[in-house]
Amino acid sequence: MKNKLLTLWLAFAVIFTASNGVSASNSVLYKLSFPNVEKQEVSLSEYKGKVVLLNFWATWCPPCVKEMPSMERLHQKFAGQDFEIVAISAGETQAAVESFMMELDTELTFPILLDEKGRTFNELGIRGLPMSFLFDRNGKLVRTISGSREWDEQREVKLIESVLKP
Repeated sequence: MKNKLLTLWLAFAVIFTASNGVSASNSVLYKLSFPNVEKQEVSLSEYKGKVVLLNFWATWCPPCVKEMPSMERLHQKFAGQDFEIVAISAGETQAAVESFMMELDTELTFPILLDEKGRTFNELGIRGLPMSFLFDRNGKLVRTISGSREWDEQREVKLIESVLKP
């Protein structure tokens, strides 16, 4: 019953979230911190100087689950470059995320962080899942991407390459 109520609350939050989210002139990237699945706090300021694809997702969201393997392939394609993918599970427990990761056919090597209380819906204006934000090396928002993508397709690869160019 508790999980059903949480799911309903999250669905409600996704639909009715405030619209004061992330803007290009008001980057909040380096102010954010979340625990990882080992419960260690991770500050996104650790990624200063890197292009960051910040993805919000949930295990109960089929499009989110579908895009995870392509995100891993994108992560591998840009390995060793100044690029990082950070995926934040919105409103789910550590146990739910760990279970999902164990069942997924593709091992995810990029950071998975937890927003167990779903605070990002209000704080960042997340309007639906999946939702991604692409930040340049200076923490400036370059693009907001609503909905799922095949992240290793040519269009998405070219987008990342264009932001990586000095």
